[in-house]
Amino acid sequence: MKLATIVVLYHPSPDVLENIKSYSSMSDHLYIWDNTPNGSPLTERLPEGVVMHHEHTNMGLPYAYNRALEAAEKAGCTHLMTMDQDSRFENFENYLQQVKTLSDPQIAVFAPPINHDEKSGGIRYRISCQSGSIFTLAALQAIGGFREDLFIGMVDAEISLKVQERGYKIYQLVGCNLVHEVGSGRTVHFLGKSVEVTDYSPLRHYYDSRNRILLWHEFPYDVDARYRRQLLVNRVKLIFKIALFEKDKWAKIKAIVRGTVNGLRNKVTPYE
Repeated sequence: MKLATIVVLYHPSPDVLENIKSYSSMSDHLYIWDNTPNGSPLTERLPEGVVMHHEHTNMGLPYAYNRALEAAEKAGCTHLMTMDQDSRFENFENYLQQVKTLSDPQIAVFAPPINHDEKSGGIRYRISCQSGSIFTLAALQAIGGFREDLFIGMVDAEISLKVQERGYKIYQLVGCNLVHEVGSGRTVHFLGKSVEVTDYSPLRHYYDSRNRILLWHEFPYDVDARYRRQLLVNRVKLIFKIALFEKDKWAKIKAIVRGTVNGLRNKVTPYE
């Protein structure tokens, strides 16, 4: 097994360096892609041997993943791990050892437990979290890599559904843990109830709304009518929460509506 790891940065905090150290020493090749416009000063403090790249603009997650896939192929790697900047491993060595011992060529994706949500080993996941997942290069090559026009949002769902559509499996391993911070949300209290507020940017709301519906078109047999109705209902609920509790509300609501409409039309128009 020869492992390449890709970490995508976007306005990273100093904690990111410690996160990277939790797996960098056991990655044969470590690629850092900086999506921070004009670059991040944090990249000047990265460990030796890291391959650093940025294009002075945000190119999105799947674009960076596919460039890492190409580099991993040239380096003769067999596996590619995708990492978020806000994730770190506990007992990464054990995670790698388990991957090495599983020789089933139908397993395309290995996933660690996240935040100690550990089920029994060998569980087949429907959707694997992008951060911490280890992909076989053979499977990624067979399915054509990551879908770049998604940019951000639902990238993990799309690749998970695609590998399973091609007959591959996704497995969660045990005895390790990925500590993963989910967004920058907060809890507010309204009419005696606790309400979770995401505070996502308009850009993220646009792609999240658009991409969820784009997957209807790509995987029509995996998304039933009930799910589609519930998704649209949830978009309406989200708009109400933004209107009540968030700043920059009109830009966010506009992004949700535009993303939803473009998704329904199966249009991959980027955010503007």
